[in-house]
Amino acid sequence: MVGGERLTFGFEGIWQGTAVLYDHQTRSLWMHLTGECFDGKHAGTVLARVPTGRHTTWADWKGLHPATEVLALVKALVGRADDTGYFPRESSRAGEGYFPPTFVPTIQSRDARLAPHELLYGVVVGGQARAYPYRRLQSAGLVEERLGKVPITVWFDRKARSAAAFDRRVGENELRFQRDPDGSIRDQKTRSRWTLDGVCVEGARQGVQLTPLRGLQAEWYGWYAFHPKTTLWRQY
Repeated sequence: MVGGERLTFGFEGIWQGTAVLYDHQTRSLWMHLTGECFDGKHAGTVLARVPTGRHTTWADWKGLHPATEVLALVKALVGRADDTGYFPRESSRAGEGYFPPTFVPTIQSRDARLAPHELLYGVVVGGQARAYPYRRLQSAGLVEERLGKVPITVWFDRKARSAAAFDRRVGENELRFQRDPDGSIRDQKTRSRWTLDGVCVEGARQGVQLTPLRGLQAEWYGWYAFHPKTTLWRQY
C-alpha cells in the first residue's frame, strides 16, 4: 500500500545482477532488494517492510507454527522444460557461482573484499550497513558488538544456514549472550534460554522478545551494490 493505493508488481529487468520491478498502476520502477522506487511517480518511496523473520527449515517452522498455511504451487509452472535451463538447479543456488550470461554486464559495482557470490547477513542500523559473512558466522555462532551506538547481537542457525540480528537492549538493561555447547543461546546474567527468533522461552526472562533489526540474507555482489559504504564484520 502506497499513499492509500494498492500496488501490484511485474518484472521489468535486471540491474546490478538483481531484479527491477514495476508497478502496474503507475509504471514506476522499484528495486526488489531494497523496496525503493527509483523512477516514476513514486520515486523516493520505500515500501514498508514486513517482519518475516529468518530463513529456516520446514520442520523447524512447522514445529513452532503448526497451523501454518502453505502457498499452493501453480501447476502450470511445475516441471517446465526450462526449469533447469536458465537457472541450473544446483549451480544457481544461493552462494554458488552461477550467473546467467545476461546478468554479468549489469553489475557495475564490484568489491574484491569477498567473492561475488559469498553468502552473508547484512544489517542496517541508523544508516550504517555491515555484512556478516556466513563462513565466519559458521564458526562464531553468535556475535556481540556495536553498530553505531546500538548494542547488537547476530545469531547464526548452523542447521538452516541463516542468521538474525537483534538489539540487545531490554528496557534499561543491555544483555550479554552466550552459546552453550549444545547450541542453546542464553543470556549470561540469568541463564534464560532464547530461541533463534529472539524470544526467551525458559528462565527469569521468559516471554521477553528482543527487538529485531533490519537485516537481509544476500550475496556479496548484491549487498555491496546497494550498500557501497558497508563495513565487514571480522572475527578477531
